[in-house]
Amino acid sequence: MTGSLDSVRAEWRRSRRLRIAAGATLLLLLFHAAAALSDRRQVTMTSYAADHRLLERLRGAAAEDAWAQRADEAQRVLDESESTIVAVAGGGEAQAELQAALSALGATAGLTQLAVRTEGASEIDGLPGLLEVTARLQGTGGYAAFDATARGLAERPWLQVERIEIRDGAPGQIQLIVRGYFRLRGAEAMP
Repeated sequence: MTGSLDSVRAEWRRSRRLRIAAGATLLLLLFHAAAALSDRRQVTMTSYAADHRLLERLRGAAAEDAWAQRADEAQRVLDESESTIVAVAGGGEAQAELQAALSALGATAGLTQLAVRTEGASEIDGLPGLLEVTARLQGTGGYAAFDATARGLAERPWLQVERIEIRDGAPGQIQLIVRGYFRLRGAEAMP
């Protein structure tokens, strides 16, 4: 091992090209390291600037005193919306409630040849005590009846229209697929 180390030293002293190549390689490695550090520094500076801007925006938002009022207003609106959700004892009652609500809505709007079908109720994942029922409403009528039906659905936030199909004709036909949401009586309050 000592002999090989001595031969490397001797070759180093003897060969000017080896010293130049080693120096050039070392110089290239140093330039590469400096460039990598510069790139990393630039990324860090950009990230810091973005974080600083976000912090300043958050400080400005925290300085506003209207947050408590906004939170209270949002809670009031949420409570009002939740109070419109009908409470039922189970899935069968939820289906019956949705069928009755859609039948009354269609009759009030002036739809004729009204047919309402509901499917089974199912609990919603992540929302204990909340049931979802899907229903299909079909009927015939004029544009005024269709408009009244749409307005009636919009007044009921616990109903969500999945699909609406209106066919022109004398009389026109309307077909809706609606999801209704119901609270189970005695279930925990919604999160």
